[in-house]
Amino acid sequence: MSITDRRLTIAMAAAVALVLARAAVFLFWEQAGFDADQAIFGLMAKHIAEGRAFPMFIYGDQYMLGLQAWLAAPLFAVFGPSVAVLKLPVVLVNIATAVILVWILHRDGGLRPVTALVCSLFFVWAPPVLAASLVETGGGNPEPFLYVLLLWLLRHRPLAFGIVFGIGFTHREFTAYGVSAIVGLALLDDWRVTYARLRAVALAGIGYMVVWQLVRTGFVFSNPFGPGAAIAAPLGGGTNIEGLASRYCWAPETILPGLQGLFGSYLGIPFGADNHRLADVGVRSVIVRTNVPGMPAFWPLLGAVFVVAMGRVIWISLRDRMPIWRGRGAVGAFLLLVGLQAGVFYSVARCGRLDLVTLRYALLTLYIGVGVMALFFIYETERRWRWAMVSVMLAWALASGAAHARLLNEYLFHEPPNSRRQLATYLVDHGIRYARADYWTAYATTFLAGERVVIASTDTVRISGYQSEVDAHRAEAVTVQREPCKTTAGPEAVPGM
Repeated sequence: MSITDRRLTIAMAAAVALVLARAAVFLFWEQAGFDADQAIFGLMAKHIAEGRAFPMFIYGDQYMLGLQAWLAAPLFAVFGPSVAVLKLPVVLVNIATAVILVWILHRDGGLRPVTALVCSLFFVWAPPVLAASLVETGGGNPEPFLYVLLLWLLRHRPLAFGIVFGIGFTHREFTAYGVSAIVGLALLDDWRVTYARLRAVALAGIGYMVVWQLVRTGFVFSNPFGPGAAIAAPLGGGTNIEGLASRYCWAPETILPGLQGLFGSYLGIPFGADNHRLADVGVRSVIVRTNVPGMPAFWPLLGAVFVVAMGRVIWISLRDRMPIWRGRGAVGAFLLLVGLQAGVFYSVARCGRLDLVTLRYALLTLYIGVGVMALFFIYETERRWRWAMVSVMLAWALASGAAHARLLNEYLFHEPPNSRRQLATYLVDHGIRYARADYWTAYATTFLAGERVVIASTDTVRISGYQSEVDAHRAEAVTVQREPCKTTAGPEAVPGM
């Protein structure tokens, strides 16, 4: 093994260690980041392992492939259902993404292994606000990070490219950003339409259609609303696109204010450079904030670093006549374009409404930072500039590490209550077999109880069998709610829930 290969192996191993470190709290303490959407995938995996259901998509919808449930099902069959086992395949996706990211920055960007690792830190050592989302099982969050990298690797193999795009887009439509970025870079490099390009497009289209047809066929034999539930209607031709359209908002007058909000402050959230409570973004934490205590949001500073870095890149590329879309710079430009699309389309498609609770739609903006850093280290040759940027990245890594340390300290010495687990234990211990509750309580508690308690949802329904089962036992079914009972007094199962 050469020195370079040894250093690359060490850099990849370091990336794996950092990914495991940022995921640790969410693996060891289930309440740190677990909700009903994730519980649905847990229940799907349990039903698959038991041979009771074969879902193609998330229960209750015709979009978002149930891939995470299928990956977890064999583990459930061996180790039994649990939140940690459910999240394990998702953590492995994170690890694969980190390793491939370091590798392609080294191979295609020509960066030294340690430099490739430094450029990858925004993903590899993502702050808790992003680390929580990257190990969630309910929204297809981490997979697009991997899919777009696979598309980059397969860009010269159109049939395989189309197959990966078909899986990725059907799983989570954000994978399309990788395709548009690759097409855009190819056209910048050479705008001519040739036979070879038309053939590649045709082969990619065939690959995509093969996947889509398999999904359509599989859906016919699936259980879209849980065990025993048959399909009520055939799968439409544009399910993912229709799903996007249902969440799309178009108001031209909001574009400029929305982009100002995006680049002005919102992008600070995925980089941990804002100053919100972790609880505001779905992480179970009472005291920890996304930023260092007493320190103001540093996104303006980090954003300025990005601007200066890109200024240097553009100046050097013009001076040396080395376009960023060609040669070594192409991989950095690709990641930057993917990240920019994720942010801009999120802002424009939501009429400028930039919410913490919908951050999952803009997670790929993390690649903005990776792309900028990659381009900088590819183009910059002056040692003082390079060492200055290394110092910036190490300072950011320390800030991210401090946030992880504070979160770990909270769970070690001031562990937040696990109210869903407490409720599940209470219901099982008291022999309560059937209940009704809101969506967020019903499915999370049912999963944690191992379905020894069946809780029907009083609003959004994803498993129809639960509704029928509870209705059939309405005389013994109880109502679980998070507000005091107004008519009849009931016991307080979980204080402060």
